[in-house]
Amino acid sequence: MTHLVDADAAPLTARRALTRDRLLAAASSVFAERGIIGASVEEVCEAAGFTRGAFYSNFADKDELVLVLIQQSIAGQYAAAEHAIAEATSAPGGVDAEDLVSHALTAFVSAGRSARESILTEQELLLYAARRPALREPYLAFVAECDRQLAGLIGDALRFAGLEFTVPFDQAIGLLTGAHRQVQIQALFADEPDARLMHSLLMAITRRVPGAHG
Repeated sequence: MTHLVDADAAPLTARRALTRDRLLAAASSVFAERGIIGASVEEVCEAAGFTRGAFYSNFADKDELVLVLIQQSIAGQYAAAEHAIAEATSAPGGVDAEDLVSHALTAFVSAGRSARESILTEQELLLYAARRPALREPYLAFVAECDRQLAGLIGDALRFAGLEFTVPFDQAIGLLTGAHRQVQIQALFADEPDARLMHSLLMAITRRVPGAHG
């Protein structure tokens, strides 16, 4: 039996933030296993080790929890990719131009999470938002922000690597996003998804900037 604690009594902001983080982590796992519609608030609370009171002191309802999860996912992806680019560009001896961009994309889409759970949760968030009219607009806004951040990171990586897309930038990002979704589907049904897909596509739609070194 999971020990339950009532976080409502916690007066410290840091402690409440920890409660919120634990609820979000638990929700991600429960949603991946049971689906958002099939999962109850009680199940999320039990997985996190908190009472319903702790949940409702942090989230108005399941819809708000879903939106926060989407927001958290985007922030985590951006931070992971930004760190990957900074690490690669500061490494002694540098890094291959194509590998730099590919590395940034990989970090962005994985963000250090369990691949299967992350993919299942992401798909659940998409389907839940599609079925809930009140969530469609906020979800699309978050996705647009995600695409904007990804475009900025990839643009920075391309400039550093001395590469440029051979197709319009927004189309290139759309192609890479589509390839990422294909890799996600493979990852759900195969132990080893084809990691070459993203890299092959990237090589097919980029070229060396005239005069660039790398």
